[in-house]
Amino acid sequence: MSDKRLLSSKVSNSSDSFTLHSYEQKKKWSGSNEIATFFNFAKASIGSGSFALPWALAQSGLIVGSAGLVLLGIISAYTMHLILQCKQYATKNLSPEEKRNFTFTDVGRSAGGVIGKWSVDFSVILCNVGVCAGYIVFIASNLQWAMSCLPVFTVGSKATITLPEVYAYLIPILILITFLPSFKYLAYFAYVGMVFLVVAMVTVYIYPAVSTPNQGFEGIPISADNMYSVSYYEWKTLPQFFGAAAFLFCVHTMVVPLESSMSRPGNMQYVIDAAALIVVVVNLPFAIYAYLLFGNAVRGYCFENLTGLFPDIVRLTLAFELTLTFPIVIKPPSDVIEEIGILIYNWAHNESGYVNIDKQYKRCPTQCKNFVCFISKPYTKTKGRLRTVVRFCLVCLMRAILVLLAFTLAALIPRFELVISLVGGLATTIAAFILPPLFHILLFRKIKPKYMSIFNAVVFVFGVAAAIITTVTTIIQAVKPPSSNSTAIICNGTVF
Repeated sequence: MSDKRLLSSKVSNSSDSFTLHSYEQKKKWSGSNEIATFFNFAKASIGSGSFALPWALAQSGLIVGSAGLVLLGIISAYTMHLILQCKQYATKNLSPEEKRNFTFTDVGRSAGGVIGKWSVDFSVILCNVGVCAGYIVFIASNLQWAMSCLPVFTVGSKATITLPEVYAYLIPILILITFLPSFKYLAYFAYVGMVFLVVAMVTVYIYPAVSTPNQGFEGIPISADNMYSVSYYEWKTLPQFFGAAAFLFCVHTMVVPLESSMSRPGNMQYVIDAAALIVVVVNLPFAIYAYLLFGNAVRGYCFENLTGLFPDIVRLTLAFELTLTFPIVIKPPSDVIEEIGILIYNWAHNESGYVNIDKQYKRCPTQCKNFVCFISKPYTKTKGRLRTVVRFCLVCLMRAILVLLAFTLAALIPRFELVISLVGGLATTIAAFILPPLFHILLFRKIKPKYMSIFNAVVFVFGVAAAIITTVTTIIQAVKPPSSNSTAIICNGTVF
């Protein structure tokens, strides 16, 4: 997953907004064409998760995994169409400007009230924090690998730098870059990152032709036995395939804002079909090729199977690009947390704000309300520039907490493929296969034919079952000690 698939919740324009980007001047809206929208979808679906897909095929088998990826692509396209229908139904009486500002969160609110809204927000937080944890694992493992190649971090043939030490170096760096008030210029690195991703894919394709017969993949000789030691079906580890494959389709939160940004929104349905097709057409052949190439020895991030100077450089550039896109990925959950802060502040002080407080929150005990007023009293007494500084510090604190949560998840599951599987199996499944059919049933249960509600209910049950099974099996796999083949990295004779 890359940063382009992200959806930020609504932000306040009032003086009491806790958001950093409320100080930025709004640009005049202009519609985008179908090609630009299609490429936004494509960039979101072809990213770091593509390099975990060969490992996913090893968990499911070649035939089952290939068929499963195609099936997931079809179901994903269908649920994106459901989101479009829900948005069109919910906005039929709104003005054009209100339709453009409508989000996936608003779709949830229209279908399920406050529970629907917070369900979407929860999936956004879960997905993006999980993706950030995957980024951290990838960045830290590559940084550890690069540092182990330096004599200062080695003793004999063993590396002295550990992964927790690398995390300690990364934490202040990633926290500081999330404090930036605007990520406008960092967004350009997303396009640079796409170039690196394409180069990485091409490197995997041409590696057998440029590698020497004795070079091998991380000490594994290149041979016909290795290239074709593949399985065609695996049932015990199938849930891990589902999580890694579902991760590629975590673009559902983009559907509503991208459709609203188009000059011809009616063509969004064709863009969705083309985007789902390109995900399968690009990722499936790459995954099959890499799996046949590396066999069951394929690593969780298949690029780690490659050795040589050029693959090493590409790995480091990918890690650098993910470092710069990290704050963009953490921003949507930060916006959700900031909105919660606004809700609490307005509720405690009886201020209207930009959000109408739901009646459910007014049932809380008076003691709870007095406590919120007490802890926020220093903020309410500040004025002018001091109040702005306090607001900025609160936002920075929220983002720092989210970064620490991502580091905690990365420390608990320090394997890239398992983080991807967990995020895809839980967060992506909620946003892609659970919420869309549920919202559609709630909005259209008295309008659409009954058979459509039944089919949507089947998709919903499938999503719930897949989320539970994938999450449980991934956590069980994460607590097991990893095999030496999945963790060992060789760099100039250094093993760690």
